[in-house]
Amino acid sequence: MVIKSIFQKIKKRWSCRGGYLDFLKIAFPLIISTGAWAIQSFINRFFLAWHSKEAFAASLPAGVLNFSIMSIFIGTISYVDVFVSQYYGKKEYKSIGPSVWQSFYLAFIGAFILLLISFFSENIFTFIGHAPAIIVEEVKYFKVLCYGAFPALAAAGLSGFYAGRGKTKVILLVNIIGIIATVIFDYLLIFGKAGFPELGITGAALATIIGAMVTFAIFTVLIVSKKNNKIYNTRKIVPDFSFIKRLVKFGFPNGVQFFFDMSGFTFFVLVIGTIGELELSASNIALNINYLLFMPLVGCGITTSILVGQFLGKNKASLAERSVYTALHIVYVYVTFVVLAFILIPNFFIYPFSKGAESQIIEQLRPMVINLLRFVALYSIFDPMNIIFASAIKGAGDTAFVMKLLITLSVFAAAVPIYLIVIVFKLGVYAGWSIIVFYAIALAVSFYLRYKTYKWKKMRVIEMQIIDG
Repeated sequence: MVIKSIFQKIKKRWSCRGGYLDFLKIAFPLIISTGAWAIQSFINRFFLAWHSKEAFAASLPAGVLNFSIMSIFIGTISYVDVFVSQYYGKKEYKSIGPSVWQSFYLAFIGAFILLLISFFSENIFTFIGHAPAIIVEEVKYFKVLCYGAFPALAAAGLSGFYAGRGKTKVILLVNIIGIIATVIFDYLLIFGKAGFPELGITGAALATIIGAMVTFAIFTVLIVSKKNNKIYNTRKIVPDFSFIKRLVKFGFPNGVQFFFDMSGFTFFVLVIGTIGELELSASNIALNINYLLFMPLVGCGITTSILVGQFLGKNKASLAERSVYTALHIVYVYVTFVVLAFILIPNFFIYPFSKGAESQIIEQLRPMVINLLRFVALYSIFDPMNIIFASAIKGAGDTAFVMKLLITLSVFAAAVPIYLIVIVFKLGVYAGWSIIVFYAIALAVSFYLRYKTYKWKKMRVIEMQIIDG
């Protein structure tokens, strides 16, 4: 009787508004897209592991630091999809095209700031204090990624035209093309194949930029099509400073949240690197594996924000709430399998790193990596609450709270304890990873408590009368 009752509830939840089918139609392409993007990064790094252990060890700290800095702009720019989702729910279609182009102008600002930061690359990595051979590779990778920031930032904004309306299949197809281009040029430029020069880690960075340029170009051509312009006014590309101000008001806290979230992990990787090269390489492998399997959760988080935004735009807060718990159910099914895999078959995930240059030390690293994957499995239990509840309140416009919480916890629940445990008390790599588990728990509990206040139900990022029909 219990099993029959469960199946009946699943069947009912499947077809209702804000149910599993509604969620999966939007989420599935995003899950594949973010998962494929993670696979691209994964391939990039084990190509570098085949090329040299210094390039591999440098790729995660330099790449994560670059992305952490970019994240404040990506978070601000990509928040346009919440505006699009609420305009779409309200059926105010002519406001969608012009709003998307305002994110394009913010991308220029972000790219210029990253260009300025690139001039201090040597100072940054020398200050961090990794081994000299690794610093050389870190500087190469970081500089080139900063030089080519604009297409990645612009594509993040333009994708909101499709994300906010729930048309995520387009995002999937465009991103897949960009990822394929990146992987092809990764192989050609890292190893010097088909007449291309052997550029190592510089080639990996250039391949990433080429992929972003392809993605940006395709989004631009699609968005300004005659059909889209007729419905959504997509050729109105003049700056609207009042909208830019509003996008910054709601999006910047989202970007700051994104930045501190990423910076916490960046700081963690950099501090672990001070313990030793083996600990850094083992952590790199564990975090790369985690990244690969974590990215689909990001797709689910984006979907949650989209559905919440659309239902609030329709003044259907009760359906927005239903979609949040729908997301939580689906994500926990996925995470259950991931956690079991980390515990039961860790060697399956380590195998791709056991080829090439890194193979010489992989047997020495393997026991440590397996232990670190157990830490990943533990904090993965709490990640769904963190991602889904945070995405829900951001989809309404509660970004200021998210920003304040992330700043507070990133500093006092992550950065300070990690510094004390690893640098001051020298308790080692496992003690450092324990702080990451504590941080994940603190985030999950905090976002859940904020969500349960239901203040988000009365929030909007667009002007409209708020009711719950």
